[in-house]
Amino acid sequence: MIKKLLKYYNNPLIKDNLILFISNSITGFLVFLFHFYMGRVLGPASYGVIGVILSIVYIFNIPLTTIQTGISKFTSDFKAKNKFNEISYLFKSSIKRLFILGLITMILFLIISPFIASYLKIKVLPLIILAPFIIFIFLVPVNRGMLQGLQKFTGFGINLISEGIVKFFVGILIVAIGFGVNGAVGAIVLSYIVAFVLGFYYLRKIIPKNIKKFNTKKIYKYSLPTLLMLIGLTALYTIDVLLVKHFFKDTEAGYYVAISTLGKILFFGSYSITQVMFPKVSELYSKKKPYKHLLYKSLLMMLIILIPAILFYFLFSEFIINIIYGKDYLNIAYLLGWFAVIMGLFSLIYTVAFYNLSINRNKFLYILFLFNLLEIILIHIFHNNLTQVITVLTILMFLLFIFMFSQVIISKDGKSIYNNTSA
Repeated sequence: MIKKLLKYYNNPLIKDNLILFISNSITGFLVFLFHFYMGRVLGPASYGVIGVILSIVYIFNIPLTTIQTGISKFTSDFKAKNKFNEISYLFKSSIKRLFILGLITMILFLIISPFIASYLKIKVLPLIILAPFIIFIFLVPVNRGMLQGLQKFTGFGINLISEGIVKFFVGILIVAIGFGVNGAVGAIVLSYIVAFVLGFYYLRKIIPKNIKKFNTKKIYKYSLPTLLMLIGLTALYTIDVLLVKHFFKDTEAGYYVAISTLGKILFFGSYSITQVMFPKVSELYSKKKPYKHLLYKSLLMMLIILIPAILFYFLFSEFIINIIYGKDYLNIAYLLGWFAVIMGLFSLIYTVAFYNLSINRNKFLYILFLFNLLEIILIHIFHNNLTQVITVLTILMFLLFIFMFSQVIISKDGKSIYNNTSA
């Protein structure tokens, strides 16, 4: 029995998934505690502001994931060909260029912050405190992309956990002192700074000192569809929060942030599977070996996690809400299970999208942006209550997953009508 378990553990796909699953679970638990504390201490109205700030963070995570995905992709390709000096050049040039880009973006964000605050009906100070985070949202993915592409998942996982530790413990400390929402935002900023610094520790012996330059234009060419994909995916789970904050009262928006946050636990809890799948499929694709089986195995592992979690959310929704946020939030407990369904479907969509990206398919982006547009239009039409918003999201997520997964099934030998010329 023990030998059989060791055999499964030594399987790279299972072993690496287990490492990142544990890391993401610890990080997710710390983020959960962060929300648990903030939701209870700050109350629904102020907690709604935290939700809006986090939605902005998720939007800025688009460049983070774009950069991380691109660096992971090319690092895994170089690794497959033992071109480690090119990896060194990729690392050093990326840090330099992205710091400058982050600085410029931060200045622009500070300029438009008053307009953002006015639209979202919040004070401008939390946005000003958030601004330094923008520089590091461009730098952190360089370290993480390297670790992911090199398949150093232990270091990658510890880097993720460090972000959660700082966010939780520093957040509680600053808010307890009396800084409220501003303190919570400050903790978010500091968590990214620590993660960036820690990333260097795990890369210091991996990346050689000698560099070999290569044409970086292919990275930028690859980054465009990556950026577009992540804009579309991130919009799927952030547009609703921003629109609810705009259309509904502060208290109702706070309620919605609460169930949205709990629902996102399912996504972040299963996200590690996508993180492991992506460089492995990319490496197999680069070596011209079969790769589709990794998607099917990854989706199966996700369902093993998601289905019990969704059932738990439906059966114990009031218990979960009461334990985490308290009695003030119980009147939206009936929506929690359905939001879990939404985020479960989104997790599957996310995985299929990254699979397409790893093998250079990108024409699915058209349908992704069509669904973004539908989400905006339908929520503008149907927002009489939160139930209508949830219904719109459930239908859209289900239809989008069916379309994208069907496209994968009908593809033959890695080819389909949605392939670009390089696939």
